[in-house]
Amino acid sequence: METAERTALGVTDPLRLFLEHSEGCDAIQRRIIEVQSHPDKSKHLRLIPTPEAARLLRISESHLRGLIRQDGWPEGTVVGAGNRRAFTLAEVNEIRRRLFAATGDARYRVGRDRARGEKLVTVTVANFKGGAAKTTHSVHLAQYLALQGYRVLLIDLDSQASATSMFGLVPDEDFDRLDTLYRLFTLDEGSRTASLADLARPTYWDGLDIVPANLGLYSTEFEVPVRQMRQRELRFWRVLADALPSIDDRYDVVVCDCPPSLSYLSINAVMAANLLLVPIPPSMLDFSSAGRFFRMVHETLETLAAAEGGRVKQFDAVRLLVTKYQTSDANQTQLVKWMGAVFADTLMTNRMALTTGLDNAGNMKQSYYELEASDVNRRTYERGLDYLNSVNAEIESVVHDIWGRSGGEGAR
Repeated sequence: METAERTALGVTDPLRLFLEHSEGCDAIQRRIIEVQSHPDKSKHLRLIPTPEAARLLRISESHLRGLIRQDGWPEGTVVGAGNRRAFTLAEVNEIRRRLFAATGDARYRVGRDRARGEKLVTVTVANFKGGAAKTTHSVHLAQYLALQGYRVLLIDLDSQASATSMFGLVPDEDFDRLDTLYRLFTLDEGSRTASLADLARPTYWDGLDIVPANLGLYSTEFEVPVRQMRQRELRFWRVLADALPSIDDRYDVVVCDCPPSLSYLSINAVMAANLLLVPIPPSMLDFSSAGRFFRMVHETLETLAAAEGGRVKQFDAVRLLVTKYQTSDANQTQLVKWMGAVFADTLMTNRMALTTGLDNAGNMKQSYYELEASDVNRRTYERGLDYLNSVNAEIESVVHDIWGRSGGEGAR
């Protein structure tokens, strides 16, 4: 490839320079994935050791060992001396299904109970400021729910496609823009599809699919206003919500990772949500930005209500999550106390602390749930895992409340 002509102070062909840098970033990202995913150049979820599998299943290790000795039950893989075994997530989920079928105990239920009217829950993770850990928590929430046996769809609505990249994909090489949510919004009726199910791609996590994003998704922001002018009846703010029924029979929970802006895509994700989750780092700048976020959401919902005959968008729950919390920072501690006084029940009890382990996982292009305990200091690893699991378990309990489950029923 030709290189952009450069001068002492800059470049004479910036278009070529930016294209070079874009392609260079893709090449480096591909190389990272190949190194980490040797030998077959695709990411895999680590095997789950017996003690961890037993905790996920809520049974004792001895009970699990007894089960796998029975005919037809997943046996796992021998991974060390003494016949120590580990399991794939698919095997853990199969054991869950068999336990539920054998006992009828709600603790082993995999996913929602449609017979009781438990509906598809859409969790939208949104904040219009970058750096609030939206993508980090969207990915970890989706993976946590998958570990608990739920069927999850993660929708990447950010053209930067960080969530997509976390699953070992190179967005602008692996996908066309018609592989993204752009396909629901495009002006071209021949390319448009009414089925969100067509866009869902399986990941290497059992039970977790993704609707990917790439740079082409940003074209949505230009096409929607033009389409609205041509189709006066189009409710552009409900395109995603109207597409959700096509996946209702396939998933228990949908997680939407929003871009850091008030965009057509963000508005759609908010309007599709049962549960709106707003991550807020405890700093004055982030807190000020969050105030503007709530003001903009208020004004947007008010405007859309007028367009819908006065019908205001309703949520089953709204939660604020403190992220990037530095437990030793007295100023942050004070700010969190003020947040608790102001936001009361809306503020989540658990907070996501800033940990070395979480940073290390991101640097290795892995989620925290994909790390081996040996990848970081064990004490640091367990501390970060405790924070992450506590936050996600609290969100899971909100999902159970939306389903109307009684206290403790099916709790993990």
